[in-house]
Amino acid sequence: VETPGSTQEMRDGIVKRFKAAVKQYRHHPALLIWSIGNEINGVWNGFLQQLSNSEVDPCGWDDTYDDLGGCWTHAGIKPWFHTQCYNTSFCVYKRLYEFLNDCAVAAHEVADVIVVSTFADVDALYDKVERVGAYAPDLDAWSAQVYRGASFGDFFTGISNSTGKPLLLTEYGVDAYHDVCGKDRDDKSPCFNTLGDDSGSYIDEAAQAEYGANLTKEIQAHRSDGPECAHVAVGDTKCACAGGFIMSWVDEFWKGAKVQAGCKPAYPDPDFSTSTCDDKAHVTCGNWDTSDHDLCGYFLDAAPDSYVNEEWFGILAPTQCADGIDSLYPREIFWTMHSLWTKKGEKEAKRPSMDLFPTCHQIVEQTCADLGRPGEISPWIETTLLLLGRGYNPRHTWNPGASTPRNHTHYKGVPVCSGHGRCTTDDMECGKGTSTKKATPCCTCELGFAGEGCAELDARMYVAVFVLTIAAMLLTSMLLIFIGRRSIPQFKRPSRDGTQMTSKYAEPLLS
Repeated sequence: VETPGSTQEMRDGIVKRFKAAVKQYRHHPALLIWSIGNEINGVWNGFLQQLSNSEVDPCGWDDTYDDLGGCWTHAGIKPWFHTQCYNTSFCVYKRLYEFLNDCAVAAHEVADVIVVSTFADVDALYDKVERVGAYAPDLDAWSAQVYRGASFGDFFTGISNSTGKPLLLTEYGVDAYHDVCGKDRDDKSPCFNTLGDDSGSYIDEAAQAEYGANLTKEIQAHRSDGPECAHVAVGDTKCACAGGFIMSWVDEFWKGAKVQAGCKPAYPDPDFSTSTCDDKAHVTCGNWDTSDHDLCGYFLDAAPDSYVNEEWFGILAPTQCADGIDSLYPREIFWTMHSLWTKKGEKEAKRPSMDLFPTCHQIVEQTCADLGRPGEISPWIETTLLLLGRGYNPRHTWNPGASTPRNHTHYKGVPVCSGHGRCTTDDMECGKGTSTKKATPCCTCELGFAGEGCAELDARMYVAVFVLTIAAMLLTSMLLIFIGRRSIPQFKRPSRDGTQMTSKYAEPLLS
């Protein structure tokens, strides 16, 4: 478990830190809701086990799947009344809900905020809310991540019959990849197909948009913001949902590191063996390389292709432009959701301009324009260096992989690299980054210019300018001396024998 909570002291520490965080950021305009944990009721997170196995009065709850003899509801049937699983699950969930309520009370003491805890749609969630939910009266709403395919099924009915509190869907949707790994449910062998191969897998924007639209329409059909929902109560399924968050804004390359189905170790580790792989695992998973868009996931009947690819849920697809700089491309679901979320009664929404989604070229070019500080070098020095240094236009823009600059103008009126260099994403030219500076993109400066944005003179240029200045002064002095000598009248020097030389112009004779 990432946040241990097996003792009361540990749980009190979590409550204290949660309260402090709420107090610190309570006025932040981007924060709408505070959630205590994420899928905290999932056995994969280990928190329920921590609560059950407490040193003081352990619950004795068995977290094994119920279809394997344990108490974790996997087959979909809630535990029978007063059985061991019924009693031990009550014990562990009572501790969980009391802990969540302590967090909510603490948060409400320092701010007027909405507090929830996002539950996974697992372990007979309705049953737990109905039996134990009263121990968390200060939670403002129940929330859940629900993945049931093209429809929520009986979820709204089930949760409405268990509580009168509002419901918030904190995750829903499907991924945008059609994976042949889900083709045959009876074949449990690991999958060797990879992105872009000829296996028949492909990016499926249409299915993602269709499923997302169907689910969103169901949420709208059960929305709780109408006047008829002012006095909603248990069992009122029509007013069951306060809203939902579609999963997700952008693909999450990091999710391949920890997935439900993987191999230990993963391919191409020398010790890789298919015998160590989970059912229908991609052999390269878990994949800790966050620059690799992998297919890691797990089999799920409800998915369009019966396989969930964890990294592919984004309504926007990222493309890496440079070090830590990505461009975002809207998938079809973006336009579908834009249309659905347009206010009822308005004319069909016009698609937003693609200017909202700048290309890699535009983003990198803007970055290099921001690096520069045009106009900081004296014009006469700049002109001299440009004449001496090269015969091509200084106003260059980004041209990845090119060995010579590409002539262009400016980025929105601002010279790229101060107008004295070329923007590039070539690692060989940019070198390594630092803790405060990304490696790429960078400006490669023309002769005589230096600095991150080519807005400074090269140190050697200062020496050259000094030498040229001294030389110019000397030449000027010599020229002035020469001109002076040529312009002064010449007189004959005295003769060597001491007699006065006769003037060139004789004086007139006196009469």
